[in-house]
Amino acid sequence: MIKVAFCDDETKILEDLSVKIKKEFEKINCEIDLYTTENSIRLLEYLKSCPVDILFLDIDMPTISGMDIAEALLNSKIKTLLVFVTGQDALVYKSFKYHPFGFIRKAFFDDEITGVVKGLVEEVQKSSDTFLFKTNDGFNRIKLKDILYFESESNYLNLHTANTVYKFRSTLSAIEKELSAKGFIRTHKGFLVNQEHIFSVKSENIVLSNNVVLPIGRTNRDVIKARIMRYMR
Repeated sequence: MIKVAFCDDETKILEDLSVKIKKEFEKINCEIDLYTTENSIRLLEYLKSCPVDILFLDIDMPTISGMDIAEALLNSKIKTLLVFVTGQDALVYKSFKYHPFGFIRKAFFDDEITGVVKGLVEEVQKSSDTFLFKTNDGFNRIKLKDILYFESESNYLNLHTANTVYKFRSTLSAIEKELSAKGFIRTHKGFLVNQEHIFSVKSENIVLSNNVVLPIGRTNRDVIKARIMRYMR
């Protein structure tokens, strides 16, 4: 499911365009979770705790404008595909510096929404092989192929890449459920490993592509080794 948000300070426009946005995603059999709000301040608070894949954003709004929100996103670690929706064509050119994915003019919404939505879905699908998590510094998104393994540490997990270790609150069971279908295997009660980075399998441990050695749990050891070997073929 793709997470989408839409903010416009005019209630009627927000309601009407929200229906049209939903219909466009439905046309291509794409399920979305759509959050709508008239309040740009509320939108910023929502994005801090619930990052979205796609944001439709009116440019001209009181208190905090669409450009103000775009700048806040640009200066944060929140990554989202931004589409400006505007009734003032002149503002389009001023918004280029925020690197939006696209623009939809309100006067031509019905004509322009179809192409934009198709492009958005294609772009989201390209980046679907990523992992999103929250540390004390904010949200992070990492490509799955760059993750070596997850290590359990009390109520936290350490996510290991070749150059960095990220610490965040979660459980291996939760991450295993999310990533087991994408090539990650629980080799031990304390480790979830990206099979793509397993270099060799020993009797009681595995060696990763960066020469890190991790144990294989005693429980179901033969099953785990067999699964790894099938993957490596």
